[in-house]
Amino acid sequence: MVFLSVIIPTYNSELTIERCLDSLSIQTYQDFEICIIDASSSDATLSRVNQFRSKFQNIRILSESDRGTYDAMNKGIDLAKGEWIYFIGSDDEIHDENVFADMFKVAPDKNCGMIYGDVRVYGDTLWAKDGQIYDGKFSIEHLLERNICHQAIFYRTKMFKKLGKYNLRYPVCADWELNLRFFPKTKSKYLDRIIANFYGGGISSKVVIDPIGDDLKFLRIKALVIHNLYRFVPSMNFI
Repeated sequence: MVFLSVIIPTYNSELTIERCLDSLSIQTYQDFEICIIDASSSDATLSRVNQFRSKFQNIRILSESDRGTYDAMNKGIDLAKGEWIYFIGSDDEIHDENVFADMFKVAPDKNCGMIYGDVRVYGDTLWAKDGQIYDGKFSIEHLLERNICHQAIFYRTKMFKKLGKYNLRYPVCADWELNLRFFPKTKSKYLDRIIANFYGGGISSKVVIDPIGDDLKFLRIKALVIHNLYRFVPSMNFI
C-alpha cells in the first residue's frame, strides 16, 4: 500500500495532461501512485501519459468508456491502493512541490477522514472569480451553502468503503452531495495553504442541469441531523 493515490479522470486531455503530471513529479514527498482513468480518449492523451513514465513510474491506467467524470472517479476509488485518495482534473495542477509533504505532516491523526485546503482559481467559474483563493475553513453551516472544491481535498480511503462513493444521479454536484455525507461523520483538518491551481472551463464551470437542486433541502437537513444541529434549521433561510 502506498500512502496516497492520485486519481486523474481524462478524456482527450493531450493539451493539459503534461502540466498536471509535471506538478506531481516535482513533489518532494513521493510515496504516491497515479491512477489515470481514461474515457477511451481518441487523441494523444495516453501516449503522453506513457511518456511521463520516464519521470514517474508508479502509474496505472484504466481506459474504457464511462458515464462521466464521477463514474471515472468511482472507478479510480476501486483501483486505488493508497491509504488516502486525492482527485485532480487533467487540466489542473498541484500548486507547488511541497503540497504532499505538508499534507503528510498532518495525516497521522487516525480519527481524521478529510484533510482540505484552498484552491487558486484561474478563469471565472459559476462559483468563484479569476484569481480568487477558494474558500478557507469550512463549518457544516458553510458547507450547506457552498461546496469545498474537490481539488482541495484529501480523503481517507476507508471513508468510501464506509459511506459510499459518488452518486451518479448528480452529474455536476456529486462531490457536494458526497461532502454533505462525509463531513458530518468524520473529523476534518483544514490545511491553511493552497493545494491546487483550478482552471475554469470544466463541467463544474458550465450551466448544466443537475437534480441536486431538487434534493438539496433533504440533503442539508440530513447533514444537520447527523451533525446534531437540526435544532438550528428555522434560523437557516436556505433550508
